[in-house]
Amino acid sequence: MRTLCINLKTPQESSSAEAFLIISPRVQFRFPHFIFIDISSTSHFFGGEARCLKKALEVAETFCADACGAIADTPPAAQMLARWKPLCIAPPDKEHEAFHGLGLDALKDLEGLQPWPQKRPIEHMISFFHTLGVHGLEGVLNFRLNSLRERWGDFGVLLWNRLHSQDLQVISPLVPRDPLVGYGYFDDPIAAVPLLMNHLQPTLNILFARLLGLARYAQKLEVLLHCEYSDKQISLQIEPVSPTRDQILFQDLLEKKLSSLVLENPIREFEVTLFDVPEKVQQLDFFEPRDNSTDRWRRLISFAKQSQCEMGFLQMEASHFPEHSFRLVTDWPEDFKAHDLIERQDDALQVKSVYAKGLSASPRPSLLLEKPQPLSSFEAGKLRFVSSLPSERIESSWWKISAQDLKNRDYYFALSQQGQLLWVFKDRINSQVYLHGYFD
Repeated sequence: MRTLCINLKTPQESSSAEAFLIISPRVQFRFPHFIFIDISSTSHFFGGEARCLKKALEVAETFCADACGAIADTPPAAQMLARWKPLCIAPPDKEHEAFHGLGLDALKDLEGLQPWPQKRPIEHMISFFHTLGVHGLEGVLNFRLNSLRERWGDFGVLLWNRLHSQDLQVISPLVPRDPLVGYGYFDDPIAAVPLLMNHLQPTLNILFARLLGLARYAQKLEVLLHCEYSDKQISLQIEPVSPTRDQILFQDLLEKKLSSLVLENPIREFEVTLFDVPEKVQQLDFFEPRDNSTDRWRRLISFAKQSQCEMGFLQMEASHFPEHSFRLVTDWPEDFKAHDLIERQDDALQVKSVYAKGLSASPRPSLLLEKPQPLSSFEAGKLRFVSSLPSERIESSWWKISAQDLKNRDYYFALSQQGQLLWVFKDRINSQVYLHGYFD
């Protein structure tokens, strides 16, 4: 077994181990700030143990800027090396070679998943070895098992096993149970929005790091602010149009909502809750950028939704009459997917991305009025019809009984005096002319 140990140095919640699930499913937290990861079967995905350690330290920076780590065969040795030889990678099956140059105080950190039951026996051992003239860890390796057993009993056996990679400590798969919740308390209440956002940032970093480790998407972020001089609570809810792991989007939306607050009653404490949903499985092309047009559109529509502004795309519906044949949708349309356009000039080729290629050949206008606009006889007389025959005829069903339900339309292409290409129709029952759309 190969074990990677991360020393986060400051006390952490046990849920912090979830952020390291992107390294391996076998992760275990040990109070107060140690993370143990079994990388035996996953290090090759990162290109080797050195890169695996580098990736783990990048994740650890979310919790502690100066976190350290090391890799060894067993958790006790990995913890000791993380404390006394940061970034050390002990040779497989020869981790004792990495003990060279370590003093006896390093024995205090030879723990792993199970800390020393008491510190006093190990301190007594260190003092005893010093009296024998043994001042380095390599000297303790030369003692036989029977000698340590006779002197210190089971504690001596435990020390010998840990020094010789015989203390079996299995890292089990992590089963997440903690909700994605963060909490903070201010000794000095905060009344400035930028300062409040800075204090919320570390909590958001940790929650989204855990979200990534869990391979989940965030559907909604809820921030509850507790005021100082009363029991008043301010609740802020951030919900993009679709679940995402885009932390910057959530932060931008939260900062926009915070900017509208007047914190005359300063904030004493806060609670942050992240509501998660299963990850969307999306196979991306090798050359496709992660931040594509669809992602940028979701950011824009999320800001619009939060500002109570309705926007989107017109989606075609199966309806007989054009004004009923579309509805507003917020999803990125399939028709807007990019197509390659190859331009040739002399002997050179250039590939460009073209969006909504099919709309250019559409027989109907790209700008359609929701309700046809009646034109007066004077306005209709100014139009120049492209042809005398209609381009399209639409009639209502024969079973329509009432006169107001009867619709018989002849559609024409017409030019306005300003040169605009219009889509108009003439009601065949009363000869009324209506404007129904514009061509780009």
